Amino acid sequence: MIRLKSPKIRDTSRLAGEERADEEYVNYTNRETLEHEKAVYRRVGQCCGIAQCIKLSEEGILLEYLRRGDLETYLEHEPEPDQSLKVQWILSVIDTVSHFHRSRILIDDIALRNLLIADDTSLRMIDFGQCSIFPKDSDMAAANENGMTVQADIFHLGCVIYSIATWKKFECNLFDRGYRRPPLQELPALDHLLCGEIIKDCWSGQYQSMEDFGQRTRQLQELFQVLRKGDRELCCVDGALRIFITFAYVSRACSLFTSFHLKFATMKSPTRSIPWER
Repeated sequence: MIRLKSPKIRDTSRLAGEERADEEYVNYTNRETLEHEKAVYRRVGQCCGIAQCIKLSEEGILLEYLRRGDLETYLEHEPEPDQSLKVQWILSVIDTVSHFHRSRILIDDIALRNLLIADDTSLRMIDFGQCSIFPKDSDMAAANENGMTVQADIFHLGCVIYSIATWKKFECNLFDRGYRRPPLQELPALDHLLCGEIIKDCWSGQYQSMEDFGQRTRQLQELFQVLRKGDRELCCVDGALRIFITFAYVSRACSLFTSFHLKFATMKSPTRSIPWER
């Protein structure tokens, strides 16, 4: 199924004076915003983490229709999913934001309401009218449009990760604060929370770019593979190497997942290292 996203245009023919001028300005702004969103789709190209753009035309943007709705509504009305799906969604959003930054675009409006759920339960981001597009040779670490920066995007990303991890909506829009981050003391506690360390670093400005997520993302991917097995114990056999992973004790190497307790009992191999081993 598909849907056409077109600008919201109000008929001003029966209006007069200042009211008509105001509405015509709103119509103009809505048209310009949609044209800007078309430019975003042209720049980012195909990306599995955004709603598929089928066609750009004078009438608007033809998009795939995702009938399951947005993550904000889903979170409010549906039971909390298992941890593997949460990790899958968190990885998806991180990857999508990374793709935009590599495309030299800041998103700004990273929020649950702008994440749609596809039939296969994957997430697709929408609504890019507020994005900031920079020249293709820009240094994104220095990119700034009226206070909107990479770190602001990452802060908003942290809010989405927190919402998924806790299954409770949390939003703190830096635009409303003049793009000044609140101190951690004013934000929700992160103790014993899935991805708590990642969220803390997002909120405290520790990540200078999405590339700084590299190691954390790899650990998340490894955890996702473990969780997807659906067993409380995973046995991997590779020659002389045998790894048993149980959710019983905290592993320092997985400190970012403080809600998961992991214990490693291994038979060492002279040529292989244990995942997460430091």
